[in-house]
Amino acid sequence: MVLGKCPYCSGNVIAIKTIALGKKVNLYTCENAKKEHDESSQFVFSSDSTCTFRVYSNVFLKWNKRSFSKYEMKKLLEEEQIIVRLHGRRGTGEYFKYVITDKEYGVSILWDEEVSKKEEEEFLISS
Repeated sequence: MVLGKCPYCSGNVIAIKTIALGKKVNLYTCENAKKEHDESSQFVFSSDSTCTFRVYSNVFLKWNKRSFSKYEMKKLLEEEQIIVRLHGRRGTGEYFKYVITDKEYGVSILWDEEVSKKEEEEFLISS
């Protein structure tokens, strides 16, 4: 399934079902970001890979967000920045942060940018 254009090479970003750390997840990857196992069984980019854009759907699990959905990835590729809802350590409190694409990590949370109450309300209404 094509979700949009890669922010770095304009190739198609596709969703692939895979297993990471023993869990079924979606991998959102540029069609030009090809990986393979090398002789030491490490998973590395292949010699014909021309891009490195890859994001796993469990990327925000550390902040108690179970999945980064296909819809959220598609919206991020279209708008270059989206709001995500994250949760505190015990899953009790929630907070909202902006997310952008990142060349090295796939996506990054903008910790220093505050989401306004109005944008939080709009997010809650639209989701």
